[in-house]
Amino acid sequence: MIRKFIPGALALGLIATSPAAPKPTVEVTPVTPNAATPVTPDAAAPAVVTPAKPKLDPAVVKSDSSYALGFRTGGGFSQQFGKFGVGADDLDTETFLKGFMAAIKGKKPELEEAKLQASMEALGDMLQGREKVAAAANLEAGKKFLAENGKREGVITNKSGLQYEVINKGGTEKYVAPKEGAEDNKQFMVHYKGTLIDGKEFDASPPGEPVPMTLQVVEGFKEALTTMPVGAKWKLFLPSSMAYGEERRSAEIAPNSVLIFELELVKIQDAPPSPDGGGLPFPLPEGGPGGPGGPGGGGPSGPGGPDKE
Repeated sequence: MIRKFIPGALALGLIATSPAAPKPTVEVTPVTPNAATPVTPDAAAPAVVTPAKPKLDPAVVKSDSSYALGFRTGGGFSQQFGKFGVGADDLDTETFLKGFMAAIKGKKPELEEAKLQASMEALGDMLQGREKVAAAANLEAGKKFLAENGKREGVITNKSGLQYEVINKGGTEKYVAPKEGAEDNKQFMVHYKGTLIDGKEFDASPPGEPVPMTLQVVEGFKEALTTMPVGAKWKLFLPSSMAYGEERRSAEIAPNSVLIFELELVKIQDAPPSPDGGGLPFPLPEGGPGGPGGPGGGGPSGPGGPDKE
C-alpha cells in the first residue's frame, strides 16, 4: 500500500535529525618514561604542539554557523518528510521560514489549530494522489526498462524477475543455508552502490570499506547474497516487486522504483551478537550517496539501502 501521509507528522517545532558528529581528532600524547630509566634530552618524546585556533570575526561565526544549522535542519527535514513525498517545491519559502522562526522563538502559531489541521489534511490528500500517479508511471517505466535490459548480452534474468550481470566471477565459496531449525547467523561483508534507472546514485558503502549485511534485506538483495560466490561482483537490477514495491522509501526512491546495485561480496562470516538485530546497510537513501543520505543514508543511510523493515 502507498504510505498514507499522516498530518500529525508535521510538527510546528521542527526537530532536525542532525548528521552524526565527526569523530574527534586523535592527538598523540607523549609517553611518560619509566622512572627507572634515565632520560636524556635526545630520548625525551617531543611535546605535541596544538596550533591555536584562529580568531574569527563574530559576524562570520554567526553567518557560517547559521548556514551550518540551516543545512543540518534541512537535511533532517528532507529525511523526515521526503518519505512522504514532500519536496522543496511544496513549500512557500517565506511562510515556511516565518513559521520556523516563530517556533524557534517559542511564539504561538498565527493560524488556528483547526486551520492548521485542515491544511495538513489537504496536503496529505494532494500528496497521496500524486504518489498514485507516480507509482503508476514508475511501474510502466520499470517494466519497459527491464524488458529492454534483459535483451542485453551478459544480462541474466532469474525466474523471480531479478536481473544481473557478472562483473567478477569470484571463487567457489558460497552461502550455505543452516539446517532446518538452526539459527542463520551469517553476515555478508559487501561493497555496494545503488542507483535509479536514470543513473542517479542514492546510496553507497564507504570507499574501500566493506559493510556488514544480514539477510534482513529486500528480496532482490537476499537472492543475490545467497547465490553469488565470495569475491564476485554483480550488477543487480531489482524489479520494484523485489525492492520496496508501492512504498516510497525516501525522497529519491519513489513508489515502484526499479533499483540498480553494484554489489561485491567480500566475505561471509558469523555475525556478532547485535541488540538491534543488524540488518545493514543502514536505512536509506535517507539522503544522498554514502549516507548523506542510503542502501541510507540514504544512508546510507542511510543506506537508505536495501534493508527491510
